[in-house]
Amino acid sequence: MSILKLLDGQPDGQASLDAVKQYLAVYYSSGPEWLQRMKALAERAPSTINIFGQKLVTREPGAWRVTEAGRTFLAALERPTAAVPGRTLDDLIDRPLASQFPPLAGSNFRTNDRGGRRGKRRRTARERRSA
Repeated sequence: MSILKLLDGQPDGQASLDAVKQYLAVYYSSGPEWLQRMKALAERAPSTINIFGQKLVTREPGAWRVTEAGRTFLAALERPTAAVPGRTLDDLIDRPLASQFPPLAGSNFRTNDRGGRRGKRRRTARERRSA
């Protein structure tokens, strides 16, 4: 994944093998961000990838070059999974109005009514004292 991503960011999608090694050394030693990005891409990719066998990258004399198939594959991996052309996130979310929810079964909502167990205990205690 790293090689594919690296070549995609190069002018003409091409870099020498030495340049690829140098870039990878810098990326992986610069902090956890690169490694996290590559892990995230790898999780979305098929379990086995052969960049040369699948013709995502070609070997040329003294250099490697990313192919259009490689760029398309990488773009598909980077595309958000919930993306649907022509629709926004708000279109995908169904938001029913509160008035459309059915009432909860057996619920006796009281407002400012000292109900509940605490209120019942207090009433019982008052009744005992007055008796």
